[in-house]
Amino acid sequence: MDQDDSVEAEKPRNGPRQERKGIVHSATDLFLNSTRALVEQVAQAGGAGAQAVVPDSVLATANRMLESMRTAVESAPQVDAELEIVVKEIRAKRLTIQAITAELAVLDDQLEMLERSLAPLQAWSAQWSKVRHTLLHSLDLDTNKKG
Repeated sequence: MDQDDSVEAEKPRNGPRQERKGIVHSATDLFLNSTRALVEQVAQAGGAGAQAVVPDSVLATANRMLESMRTAVESAPQVDAELEIVVKEIRAKRLTIQAITAELAVLDDQLEMLERSLAPLQAWSAQWSKVRHTLLHSLDLDTNKKG
């Protein structure tokens, strides 16, 4: 089987996909050939007289191509500006988290100090409760014995 037969054998399997590849390759070849011709003519003409040597159809095609490229570039999203905004927002959120963390650490220190300050009062209150209970219980016993 020669090379032409293998290409023909592949066509039915790939179908429209193969046709699209052919269109892209044809357009690319046409573009490259036109560009080569333009470059050769510009090289022959030498700098200033290039427009006199280059055919108008080639200049018009080149101008249309450059205009469509400019339009494509102008319509592309400004990724760098959007990315800068996202990075600034992330920095701001991290700073907010750091500030909140610092505030929580201070609050934790204050609560620890308050807890330590209240510990003697809590101990005194527990002792007073025991004394009170003992006094009330002993007074109840005394009144029960008398009565």
